[in-house]
Amino acid sequence: MPAPAQRFDARQELAGGGQPGPSFGAAEKLSAQAPTKIPADFDVAGFLRVAKLNFVRLQAANDAGNMEDIREFVSPEVFAEIKLQMGERHEANQQTDVVTVDAELLELVTEGTRHIASVRMNGMIREEADTAAVAFDEVWNLSKPVDGSGGWVVAGIQQVS
Repeated sequence: MPAPAQRFDARQELAGGGQPGPSFGAAEKLSAQAPTKIPADFDVAGFLRVAKLNFVRLQAANDAGNMEDIREFVSPEVFAEIKLQMGERHEANQQTDVVTVDAELLELVTEGTRHIASVRMNGMIREEADTAAVAFDEVWNLSKPVDGSGGWVVAGIQQVS
C-alpha cells in the first residue's frame, strides 16, 4: 500500500546553509520578532512579491514531484531533505491549495560571503479537497552570494510558535 500523500511541509525545519540541522520531523519553534536590519534602499515590496510566488511554486512543484524545478530555488541541503521526503511519499498524488499567503521581511544581513534574509510567511492552505483550510506560520531563511554569482535560494524553514 503506498504511503499517504505529503505536501512539502514548510512547517518543519529544513537543514540549510551548510550547517547540520535537525531531522525533517524535529521542528524548532521560533517566536515572531520585529524587523531589525533592513537597508533603506532594499526593494522590500518586490522581494516579498517574489517570496510569495516562490512559496506557491514550491508547493506546486512538490505536488507534481518536479525535482528539477525545486532544485532551482532551494539550497543543496534543502533539496536533499525534499528529495528524501519525496521518496517517502512513493508517488502518491497530492494537491496543496494555497488559499492565502502573506509575507513580512524580518531581517536582511550579510554574513561572510552571503546575504541572508528572514521572511515570515503565513496564511491558509488546504491539503485535501472539500476540507477546511488550515493556518500556517513559518520563517523562511533565504540566502544569496554577496558577489552576485547566484540568486536567492531557500536555505531553511522554521515553524513559528
